[in-house]
Amino acid sequence: MWDEEYEVVIIGSGFAGLAAAIEARKRCDKVIVLEKMPVPGGNSSICGGLVAAAGSPLQVENGIEDSPELMLADMLAAGQGLNYPELARMVAERAMETLRWTIEELDVKYQPTLSWVGGHSVPRVYNTWNASGSGIIKPMLAKCREMD
Repeated sequence: MWDEEYEVVIIGSGFAGLAAAIEARKRCDKVIVLEKMPVPGGNSSICGGLVAAAGSPLQVENGIEDSPELMLADMLAAGQGLNYPELARMVAERAMETLRWTIEELDVKYQPTLSWVGGHSVPRVYNTWNASGSGIIKPMLAKCREMD
């Protein structure tokens, strides 16, 4: 019988689960992440490692005009009306904050150029140094271990 108690129990060790664990650990002492697979990271480890953010430093540096409103419009158009508009708005408005968090708190390394991928009307996509989600997952795991 499992009899340990935790303040926060997180299911899954992908981007969302590890981000939740890092933020929860700042506020709670007893946090656990449960993962069904033998290694952490899930599909996040093997994705392309792309992060779209409007108004990023690389956009400013390259004279690319963008805004959360334009990113939202692109997301809604690409979603063909099937998006949840309020959730899409939250993503568009907080993407830059998330990108900064990965750089400043996790020390994620990105390539020095932006990508222009389908559905976006301007280049706004950061690529991890290794073009893989593992470029984000590994620093997230390191942060979790550091906080333990």
